Amino acid sequence: MPSRREQKLPKLPISLEALPLPESKRTRRLMLSFTEAELTMIEKASHHRGDQPAVLCRTIILTAFQNSAARALAEKPGLMKESPAEQLRALLEVFAVE
Repeated sequence: MPSRREQKLPKLPISLEALPLPESKRTRRLMLSFTEAELTMIEKASHHRGDQPAVLCRTIILTAFQNSAARALAEKPGLMKESPAEQLRALLEVFAVE
């Protein structure tokens, strides 16, 4: 069996480029809580990038899920053939690993 690095990963159906433009209307909201130090760090980083703090947080979260999906596929190449529940379970297991 080839090592994980030798296996070609399939193209994931998610990407930052496929996201709607920031001007598009959002239909869902999510409340996040941060310490003062965390919020200061987020605000500083977002202003440095020329973004709003919410845009930076959204990018970070979606990138983390995309990276987790790639790791899940690397660990379990047949994952796309499994049920959506199994796919979600594998994604969450990889996402939770520190």
